[in-house]
Amino acid sequence: MQGAGDKERVEQQKPLKKRTFPEQLKYQRELRGWSQAKMAEEIGATPNRISSWERGIALPGAYLREQLCLRLDMNAQELGLLAMIEEDLSAASESVSSVQQQMLAPPIDIPDPSEVSQKQLSDRASASHSVGVKRISRLRAILTVVIVLLVSLLIIVWSGPLNAIFNPNATNPYPPHSGQLILNDTLQNQNNTENWQEGTNSQQASCIFEAQGYVAFQPHAGYFHACIAQKTDYTNFTYEVAMTIEQGEFGGIIFRSENSVDSHYYIFRIHTDGSYWLYRFVDSNIEHAILLQHSTTQVFNTGLGKGNVIAVSAQSSTLTFYINRQQVCALQDAAYTHGQIGVFAGSLEQAPSQAIFKDAKVWTR
Repeated sequence: MQGAGDKERVEQQKPLKKRTFPEQLKYQRELRGWSQAKMAEEIGATPNRISSWERGIALPGAYLREQLCLRLDMNAQELGLLAMIEEDLSAASESVSSVQQQMLAPPIDIPDPSEVSQKQLSDRASASHSVGVKRISRLRAILTVVIVLLVSLLIIVWSGPLNAIFNPNATNPYPPHSGQLILNDTLQNQNNTENWQEGTNSQQASCIFEAQGYVAFQPHAGYFHACIAQKTDYTNFTYEVAMTIEQGEFGGIIFRSENSVDSHYYIFRIHTDGSYWLYRFVDSNIEHAILLQHSTTQVFNTGLGKGNVIAVSAQSSTLTFYINRQQVCALQDAAYTHGQIGVFAGSLEQAPSQAIFKDAKVWTR
């Protein structure tokens, strides 16, 4: 007969349900009191990646898996990573097996003609023809899927590196008119080469790809919302992008972002009236930002809904700025020497703010 103590021991021996990797990652992060931004900083990733892992829509690569295990003091099995990887491999194997089975045509048994009648031969020929037609149709369907996938891949690649190589209009239009075009992106869809930020944050500010371009949106007055190309890192370069301010008061570009989480970057902000500001941010508070230049230009197409081309040439400590390919200012500042590029939209008093960006180009030396 079991006593109360025996019952307690039996209950303690029941196996606990193992957490999946997304559940375990979120649990370990919250256990340490970390935000997604803090965890990203700890392992050398971005908050967007942490979010995608916790939502179960992506898995970390080999390097980041190693960093997670190191920072959380857990192995891959304890984190639930092994189970997730095995599931992906199993799904991939099943998919390949399914395609192989579809491509195998059923065998056709053809008897000796001397053993069958003329009618049977006719029936056999008809059946063989039917099977052949079905086989050809199946192969055509598979070939169509493959072609569609290849065309989609070519479109993505063409919007990035290949377009940069073969586009005859890709010569650097800015002094000294040299350098290699390494980025030429229409900004109509995501490109894994640059990995532009996507999604909406807790304040409902967003970075979204739409048919007309890459949209930066900030619903609140007194703020701007930055959208960073997270896989970029340039030192000496020229960066150009076309901008149209649809709502709000200003938009602009971000460059040499050494740490976007802590807001260590330069911003070139242009208002709809043609006035512009150049800041060096040291944290997320604009009151702490250093104003490097401020003026007004006549080359900017003023008002909402007007297109303008914004550019910066950063060569060592020399920063030169252009609007519609005409120089508006130049200065010296060596605080930040390299980093990511980005775009933003914002307003001081008129909310919401929205700017659309397209045709981003970068030339490097």
